[in-house]
Amino acid sequence: MPFIHIRAYSGRDADTKKKAAEAVVKAASEAMGAPETAFTVVYEDIERDAWENDVAKAVIEPLRDKMLIDHGKPV
Repeated sequence: MPFIHIRAYSGRDADTKKKAAEAVVKAASEAMGAPETAFTVVYEDIERDAWENDVAKAVIEPLRDKMLIDHGKPV
């Protein structure tokens, strides 16, 4: 049921990405009361020079009204 899409700067190895995805699922599972098996996670590498256009402007800004945390702080 829950879908998590992680977008981060490129450069992390597959093991690090897997550990990050597993940690996010574990925390979300506990917080939401949903089984870990219900989650789907996508991890997408984004080049630093593409971040502003491909993520900040294209994804984050249009969803600003749904944002719960911004740069580690609640909004």
